[in-house]
Amino acid sequence: MLMDTTDIKIDNMQIQKKLENHDKNIELVFSYLDELTCEKESEKPRIKIGYKK
Repeated sequence: MLMDTTDIKIDNMQIQKKLENHDKNIELVFSYLDELTCEKESEKPRIKIGYKK
């Protein structure tokens, strides 16, 4: 019985560590997305080329 509870505690701790890593990765993804949207907004307008009507 004691072995079962220690195994459960170890499994629980491993899951918590994985979740912490997932949280950090998700935060990184959102920060990169924020950077990309800021770069898009600060772009200068492009000169259109081609035929004019």
